[in-house]
Amino acid sequence: MRNEFTGRARTSFQFGNVEGDVIVGRGSKPDRGARSKPPAKKQKATPGQFLAGILTFFVLGAIANACDAGAKDTDFPATDQGSRPSEVSDDAVAQVVANKLQQCTTEVVLAPANCPQTHAAVSARNVRWELVGDPPRDGMQVRWQDGKFVARGTAVMTVSYDSYSGPDFAIKGFHFLTDLPWRGADTRIDTIHQPKTAPAAGTISKDRFTLPDGDLIKAVRDGFAACASATGSPLPPTCPRTATTPSATNASWSVEGDPVANWTTAGDKEFGLLRLTASYSLVASWKYTFFVEGVSTHTQAGTYEATLIRTPNKTARLLAIKHVP
Repeated sequence: MRNEFTGRARTSFQFGNVEGDVIVGRGSKPDRGARSKPPAKKQKATPGQFLAGILTFFVLGAIANACDAGAKDTDFPATDQGSRPSEVSDDAVAQVVANKLQQCTTEVVLAPANCPQTHAAVSARNVRWELVGDPPRDGMQVRWQDGKFVARGTAVMTVSYDSYSGPDFAIKGFHFLTDLPWRGADTRIDTIHQPKTAPAAGTISKDRFTLPDGDLIKAVRDGFAACASATGSPLPPTCPRTATTPSATNASWSVEGDPVANWTTAGDKEFGLLRLTASYSLVASWKYTFFVEGVSTHTQAGTYEATLIRTPNKTARLLAIKHVP
């Protein structure tokens, strides 16, 4: 006995599910026998769950507000708020600030806690900080607020360290902000930091940082002579360096011409720095042996920028000379 059927077969595709009915391709009716269970009713939140949600919302909001508040610095007052101790001068406050900054230079890490200086480097070792210039007194602002002094200003430190590529050096100018309740001889600063937002340009201005041109020229010329006394290549990190200068352990250097024959200067009143720009040419030579002995030479030349600062005893100090690409 044969089983037969007649008619035309149609291909069906499932498109989706609507309220439990399986919808198939065109020309087909919903398969009522394949109806799934009606969707479960949504459970309403209990009063306890509703209250917990509200409390969570307010707690998260309070945490966010606290984080935002912690990221802001106290507004620096334009004038004293109340009567400050009459026997305390701005210079006395500046001395305490200077002592704290000097204490920060004893740190041996690139971002010390409770101090304002910071520098980014990979695998730094033998970190050494030095405070240069006269940062606390020149340009520092002091106010009395909420029963304590608040002070802000700028400072410059140098940092030298050893990295994976050898000795390195940087000049770091930064703003600082601190407060100190006055306790006479026992007054001390717990922390001095960089403000989250630096004051607007021109707010901090140093007035005692300029030097006679002759002092600047002599300091830079002496600096080039010191760089030329190096016995290796590339030059030390406080001297001009380029990526194309070859490495040699027995190199000798000489200065071609006068590196301060045609110079310009620019002053940075915010940090009390002086920058002298001109051209230079340094020649390195070293012996080599390749079957026979010979001498190789390399000329390193271009534009340089020398950074100087006035010391507390009013002399010019050269901090570094760098090659300007």
